Amino acid sequence: MRSMRSVSTMVLLGMWLGGFSACTSVLMNTPVSKSADGWVVTLGQVTKGPDEYVGERVVMNPGTGDALIWTVVTVRNDSTQEETFSYDVCVLEAKGEARQPLIVDRHADENSTTDRAESFDPGQERTRRLIYTFPKAQRPTRMRCGKIVLPVPGPR
Repeated sequence: MRSMRSVSTMVLLGMWLGGFSACTSVLMNTPVSKSADGWVVTLGQVTKGPDEYVGERVVMNPGTGDALIWTVVTVRNDSTQEETFSYDVCVLEAKGEARQPLIVDRHADENSTTDRAESFDPGQERTRRLIYTFPKAQRPTRMRCGKIVLPVPGPR
């Protein structure tokens, strides 16, 4: 016996997927890693949109003329002792712009904010979603986390 999905279900799924992709534009999808001062930071993905963040206790929209830029960042403590990392040092930059993250998210199945600074044991690694407001007319060119500079290459 062959299972068939109803046409309306397929249309609804297509509209949902199309609607989500229309709200998101991938700016970078190739991971870039660099290290300094006992930290390894990997910028795994950068997308423009969606322009709304709905979390457990937070709803955030960008201001007029801005968009939300979503990044996926992995941080690892390569030192031999416990250290604290502040995500506020991860600034998204472009010509004349430098923005700290508006939201630090756990990067789980459901949106959930976390502390802006976390302690890491030696060798411990965490992946977080850092969300920024950024001018709609601009594209970020790099992320600077202290001494670590990670490029956001433009389209080829």
